[in-house]
Amino acid sequence: MTTANWTKTDICKLLEESDKAVARAILAIYGRQTADEQAVGETTQHNGVGFSGVDANFLSSLAQFYMAKGFLSPGQLKYGRKKIMKYAGQLVNIANNPAPVA
Repeated sequence: MTTANWTKTDICKLLEESDKAVARAILAIYGRQTADEQAVGETTQHNGVGFSGVDANFLSSLAQFYMAKGFLSPGQLKYGRKKIMKYAGQLVNIANNPAPVA
């Protein structure tokens, strides 16, 4: 099994080029929110993972929309791409340390 060594630069380049990567990244960070944070669309625990307080409502709404509809609109992608870039560090951690498959 080969392990990739993703960097922030790699992640940002992928996010710039791929709409699917933007949606997957939003879902990945949303998955790091606690259940309570997901329910209210806010950040209540400052634990260094998930969305920051300023982004929680908007990016949570994009994650929920994508899960319900299976796509993001061009406008959602535009602003979602801009916002998700600042989570490249968390995305590097996710990409380089995938959860074991049960």
